Amino acid sequence: MKRALLTMALALGLASGASAHIGDKIYLIFEIPDGDRADLDLKDASVADWEDVVGDPSLVATDFFADPTVGEGAQYDPADMDYRIWLGWNASANIVYLAMERVDNVYINTYPGGNLGDLWSYDSIEFMLDGDHTGGDYTGSADSLWTADEQKLNNNRTAQQFVAIADAPDNRKVGYLGAGADWVNALPYADGGGGSSGVSPTTSVMEFYVTPFDDLIWNSPGDSKASDLFSGKIIGFQISAPDFDTAPQEYRAFHTLTGQAATWRYAERFADGRLVGAGGTAVESESWGRVKASFDK
Repeated sequence: MKRALLTMALALGLASGASAHIGDKIYLIFEIPDGDRADLDLKDASVADWEDVVGDPSLVATDFFADPTVGEGAQYDPADMDYRIWLGWNASANIVYLAMERVDNVYINTYPGGNLGDLWSYDSIEFMLDGDHTGGDYTGSADSLWTADEQKLNNNRTAQQFVAIADAPDNRKVGYLGAGADWVNALPYADGGGGSSGVSPTTSVMEFYVTPFDDLIWNSPGDSKASDLFSGKIIGFQISAPDFDTAPQEYRAFHTLTGQAATWRYAERFADGRLVGAGGTAVESESWGRVKASFDK
């Protein structure tokens, strides 16, 4: 209960502390400290450990918008697809966590493995990050005069898009959609797992972490700069939940957190997330000081 009240107070008291990418709402993302990371089993296909470590879901399906221009444009219907999402971050590793529990009346996943860039074609989750809150066209199409090499260099350079899936025959379940995937998808930058159970409906779980980069040089990990994550920082993020009911790539619904089109291209269409330190003790603002003092009494 104390955490729920703290969440409400932070959302109300700090919303004016940063300019949002889209809208005036700032979502709170709580720290998963080093001592708790081992308690999250990314391969157990269960959200019970997320409920223990993180608490209540960070987001639920009613927080999302159905895109009317994609597929059938189906609106939220819990009998069709329902889901809960947990978010977290860790300062030592500069990583962001996400777990999703999804219940789907028709589960479309015939992914054959071998190409993580194809994960978006199936029932999955898309996760985009803008670690330094700079926005902009991040897919390399910002300048029509760029050469093919320049386009490749700038694709996903200042913000990144990831997709995760619950089941994969090669057991590789989280993929970055850009050049340099061989190392961006590997430890220590990313890891994940998941699984599914049941038929009509199918419950699937995706749980993973990824690294946001301020400057991702696809062919030079040593020159790439991971985002520095710290309490109080505002990052940009976007989550999309596709739903396929008949075949891969045949959308029934496409839910997004911001309700904006082409977030695969424009990072300024992401939402804002405020990183909150473990225990909610390190946000540097006068408003937070008043909130903290009220809870310390």
